[in-house]
Amino acid sequence: MGKCLNIIVQKIARETVFKLFVKGELIEQATLIFKTWNLCDYKKQWIEALERLRTYKTTCLVICYNDKTNRGFPAISTVDIFKVLNSKVLFQSRVFYADEYIKMLKEKEYTMQSCYDFIMPFETHNDHGWELQYWSCDYDPQEIDQLIEELKK
Repeated sequence: MGKCLNIIVQKIARETVFKLFVKGELIEQATLIFKTWNLCDYKKQWIEALERLRTYKTTCLVICYNDKTNRGFPAISTVDIFKVLNSKVLFQSRVFYADEYIKMLKEKEYTMQSCYDFIMPFETHNDHGWELQYWSCDYDPQEIDQLIEELKK
C-alpha cells in the first residue's frame, strides 16, 4: 500500500490474522474470530469505515467481534480512527471484555452499522493517569481509496 496506512490479512496455519501498519510500523495484530462475523463481514466493515473518513471525523476498524450469544469470551476489539483538521489521522486501539462489554451493550446492539456509535473519545491518558498509546499519520484520501480498492479484491 502507501506510506501511511496498510491492512494485511494473512492465512497462517488454521488462523486468519489481521495486521494494521501505520507508517510501516505494525500497530495492531489480531487473530480474527469468525463466530459472529466471517471474513467478508470484517472486510465490508473495514471498507465502510475507511469510506467514512471522507465525511466523518471518527470511524473504527473492528478487528474482533465475539458476541455474548456465542460460546467463549464475549469481546470487541477495535482501532478507533480520528481525522484531525483533514490533514492527520490518529489511531487508538480499544478492547472491551466481559463486564465492560456487557455494560457497553446494555442499550444498543453491536452491528456493522452501529459499531460507530461505540467509538470512545480520543484520550491521551486513562482514568488512572497512565498514558495511552496512539499513532498518527498524514491523511491522504487517494491512499485511503487505494486501500479500499485492495480490500475489495
